[in-house]
Amino acid sequence: MKRYKSIILLALLLISTLPLFTQAQTTNLNPLSVTGELKTSLTLTAKDLDKMVKMELKATDHDEKDHSYSGVELATILRLAGVTLGAELRGKNAAKFLLISATDGYRVVFSLAEADPEFSQKKILLATRKDGSLLPESEGPFKIIVEGEKKKARFIRQISSIQVKYAQ
Repeated sequence: MKRYKSIILLALLLISTLPLFTQAQTTNLNPLSVTGELKTSLTLTAKDLDKMVKMELKATDHDEKDHSYSGVELATILRLAGVTLGAELRGKNAAKFLLISATDGYRVVFSLAEADPEFSQKKILLATRKDGSLLPESEGPFKIIVEGEKKKARFIRQISSIQVKYAQ
């Protein structure tokens, strides 16, 4: 009888930790690709972002509740990929934009100048955490949060790629 109790307790323990394991696996299975008009294409996981300098933003999300998001400023990722920012963002480079795509096909656009701290005071966060925990699977592993954005249409979740392109 003791043996069965031990097996049942072990099974319950494993079942209770399954959501944590699943979330961790999902985070690593959905990398973010950064490609296009840049020096170095990147493939990043949430673990990669955990090693970078963090930023936090408070924002009201689609659920109309205030949340605290943390992650990496989008400009940091762009610099890492060698995207033309700052003094180089002029002339033909001023016509560059970011096309950010989600796993469900949703896409949003930002001008490159919007993401450059030398051009805009608005912060754009590539979030991996919400209220101190990893983003839920329905939102993550990556989500864009835009400081001061009135409409939330560009709070894109489940990001799979960021492409740097020229406007034609």
